[in-house]
Amino acid sequence: MDLIEKIFDEILEEAHEGISYNDINIRFDILDKCGLSGFFNDVPVLIIRNKKELLSKLNTYVDIVLKQKKLEKNRYNIKKCISLLFSNACYEDFSRPGDFIDNRINFYINDDFLNEEKVVNNIVVKKVATPINKETPYAFKAYYTKDEERCYLPSIYYGISNDTCYIYNLVSTKNKDTYLEDKYDASKLVLSLFIKELYEYGIIKIKVVSCLPMRNTNSELQNLLDEFTSLDNIFKNVVISSNPFECDEYMNIRICEFDNSNRIFKELLINKE
Repeated sequence: MDLIEKIFDEILEEAHEGISYNDINIRFDILDKCGLSGFFNDVPVLIIRNKKELLSKLNTYVDIVLKQKKLEKNRYNIKKCISLLFSNACYEDFSRPGDFIDNRINFYINDDFLNEEKVVNNIVVKKVATPINKETPYAFKAYYTKDEERCYLPSIYYGISNDTCYIYNLVSTKNKDTYLEDKYDASKLVLSLFIKELYEYGIIKIKVVSCLPMRNTNSELQNLLDEFTSLDNIFKNVVISSNPFECDEYMNIRICEFDNSNRIFKELLINKE
């Protein structure tokens, strides 16, 4: 715990100027019992109410992440792990860091969703572990095979905490063959596949991240929000209960069973007997 505290204090000192990992710049100020460090100038403020409790949660988080990623528990990896943790925080996460870390721990330990790849018609769907610098520990991948070549739909970066799925990003992949992309909207198709799997797993609540101030993904996140707005119009089972900043920073969505009469769903999303 002493090492975690020393490294965390080091991160807090450096965060005012910024800590960089490739294209990620982790920069924030701190508010604790000693007052506000730095100046509140378009950067998040980390509010520390109980440092001992926060350090305990950080220690648990670091142990889980380094074990899954098969990384040695040394100073470099601990600092990288904690720094990148805050790169995935929304503004409100900085005001409730304990709850944020609890969620991130759940993202790792709730790993039984889609344990085995499945075939939905001609599309293979699966869960894959992601590198430590990504927004979430897992991504949803979907691909089809054309002329013996795999063609991937966009990847969905997500995490599951309790009864809610948090979606952090939707990243497209370039393929030589664009058969499905030409016939259907690839983003809507993969989101529909993902929502179907979530519902079958028992998840009916989705939170879509609207802003990650440490990452240069705001345009991608806006596209993701737009895709869900479109899905709300296409499928009756996707209902937006609140848009970002109406109740929190997320787009909040409730899902139910798909309408089997929908043409796209009927052609591509239902397993053939």
